[in-house]
Amino acid sequence: MTGSSTSYTDVLIIGAGPSGLMAAYWMARCGVNARIIDKRGTKAFTGQADGLRPRTLELLDSIGVVHRVLHEACEAAEFTFWGPGEDGQLKRQGQHPIHDVDISPFGNCLLNQGRIERFILDAIKDCSDLEVERGVIAESLECDETLENRSDAYPVTVTLRTLGEEEANPSCSDGGSGGVRNGLLRSNITPDDWDDLIKKSKERPGNVETVKAKYLIGCDGAHSWTRKQLNIPFEGSTTEHIWGVVDMVPITNFPDIRRVCTVATEHGTLLIIPRERQLVRLYLPLQAVDGTLASIDRASITLEMIRQKAKEMLRPFNFDFKICDWWTVYQVGRRLASNFTKGRIHLAGDAIHTHSPKAGLGMNMSMQDGFNIGWKVALVAKGIARPSILATYELERKRTAEMLIDLDRRLQPLFVKEQEGDAAESTAPSNGKETLMDVIQLSIAFANGYVCYYGPSALVHKGGEGIAANLIPGERFPPAKIRNQADGRAWWTTRLFTSDGRFRIVLLAGDMRREDQRQRVSTFSTHLASAESVLQRYKPEGDKLDSLVEVITVHSAPVRDMDFSDFPEMLRQFDQERGWAYEKIWSDDECFWDRQCTGKGYEFWGVDRVRGALVILRPDQHIGWVGNMEDVDGMTGYFEQIFQSPQKSLKMESNA
Repeated sequence: MTGSSTSYTDVLIIGAGPSGLMAAYWMARCGVNARIIDKRGTKAFTGQADGLRPRTLELLDSIGVVHRVLHEACEAAEFTFWGPGEDGQLKRQGQHPIHDVDISPFGNCLLNQGRIERFILDAIKDCSDLEVERGVIAESLECDETLENRSDAYPVTVTLRTLGEEEANPSCSDGGSGGVRNGLLRSNITPDDWDDLIKKSKERPGNVETVKAKYLIGCDGAHSWTRKQLNIPFEGSTTEHIWGVVDMVPITNFPDIRRVCTVATEHGTLLIIPRERQLVRLYLPLQAVDGTLASIDRASITLEMIRQKAKEMLRPFNFDFKICDWWTVYQVGRRLASNFTKGRIHLAGDAIHTHSPKAGLGMNMSMQDGFNIGWKVALVAKGIARPSILATYELERKRTAEMLIDLDRRLQPLFVKEQEGDAAESTAPSNGKETLMDVIQLSIAFANGYVCYYGPSALVHKGGEGIAANLIPGERFPPAKIRNQADGRAWWTTRLFTSDGRFRIVLLAGDMRREDQRQRVSTFSTHLASAESVLQRYKPEGDKLDSLVEVITVHSAPVRDMDFSDFPEMLRQFDQERGWAYEKIWSDDECFWDRQCTGKGYEFWGVDRVRGALVILRPDQHIGWVGNMEDVDGMTGYFEQIFQSPQKSLKMESNA
């Protein structure tokens, strides 16, 4: 064992999977002194999770990387169902579109987890020098509860050790669910990942370090070391269902091999997922439907066994493959942590919920966990937000995790016969005759992330339905494509509301061609410019007026009927170096060269086109408060529960 040292950091993140990287993004973006460690010697390159839902893509748009996903991913446009016909032969029994173009600009995309990690790592690199410290594990954890109420204290103490090469990069037959087998070659690695493939730890193996942190976020997977140190129960069950997963390039005459589809057979149900680079993923039940192979040894399963099972399930169609990118075996387990938070320590991702991959939500929910806790910890660590907002993490994400596990519980019997005595019985209403399509249609809004059911809290003030029927506090801001007043370009709101750590006041200014409406907007703007406004009260000394809260105006008049200069200067502030803030004024107007920009945003949001509304968005694009623009007291009261007094705030970077 080599030398030991002690260092201090505001936030320590354990685990650099999707949830950990999303949390790390917020630390980097908000300028927080943070570290992120991972026991793996390298990032993921092949295999792992592969499905991205619309809401996750909206978040990736807000951090500026969704175009990279769309460039490489396979879009899942249709879902088909296959099963035996009257003659017993496999036949297509249904075909349904997956993407609802009226709810989100994005559909469902399929791309391996390693590429998603690459994009988030690059987003982190664009705004910070924060890097993942690989081949490093935590070996001890202590938390001094007597220090938790002191904002300047470092109550969390963690001992870290740098691993040797063999520990950090175990044999491909080790680890994972029954052993991950990896077909990793330079030929199937994208060039921008090559450096990570050969990168070595900067520290000497055996190096020991003591880290003192203000906050710890544990994103270290289903077998979470952090969760175990906290003695947080991981409740649920592991079923006897054994599944094989393989990413390969198929050689087949099965007609729907490039569509997402299920194939129901007497041997169970096969799930087919088309992927990038002509890859296709198969999920196959390896346990007999009657349960006779309940004691099967996962370690004895081979790639050849998976190949033969796939051939059997797809008959009479031909099937084989020569190229295998990755494969593994796993056992279905549904578990939920009893708590997501303990003091200054928070858990995210698989560390708090596990389930089968059938719903295609694992990576999505994990990333959204990290996204949720990340900005909250970042703003509290910076001294900008009150520590009390951290309590909203478990309040918001635990209910979501419970719904996810219940959905998985309903899906599982549709793929393979449930074992008797499964401890985790579904609480969802069911008549016992649900079909796969029934479950998909009933759960699509939740699965795609269109609704999340965040309850009332310091960050969510319920109400405002009469003002904006479809802008529901706690839910995401429904995306719309709107036009910039200054240049007429059309942008999605998901990109406009950049995830940069700022709250936003979205002034839906209504029809500014009317004198009475112009007066209402003018009065509100005068308040924003006053010493009593939240922009003035909470702005850190020396920062720009919109460093914590950005004001975005979206009016309902046609672009051609208004000029940029028609709006109060407070809404389009002037900077001595950068000139006017042209990106602050937008119109819900139709754009004849862009069919997605329909000029129907106000209708989509349920807002009166004449009178408009006032909306507060959290940094994660979820709605915090809705009111009329005269209700400055309500708006102010919302922020008073969140922000610290400016004397305790530190300077925070912004794009403004």
